[in-house]
Amino acid sequence: MYIPFKDLPPHSKVWIYQANRKLTDAEVDEISNATQLFIEQWAAHGTSLEASYLIKYNRFIILAVNQDIQKATGCSIDSSVQFIQ
Repeated sequence: MYIPFKDLPPHSKVWIYQANRKLTDAEVDEISNATQLFIEQWAAHGTSLEASYLIKYNRFIILAVNQDIQKATGCSIDSSVQFIQ
């Protein structure tokens, strides 16, 4: 379940992925749309994850999960890595 990044608690679990170059604005738009869709269906053991993302400086993709609601598990983390790749 997507929520705005600013609404996540400060102790949320965070993953930061770095691009090997500066992304174009068109690429950022495409990645943002795909990431939004991914986050909306992201789940751990069938339970939706309360999560969000940011794209900063056209270079970093930041994913975050509120683990107070549902903890990200190995399979859900693996699915996020697969999505990023």
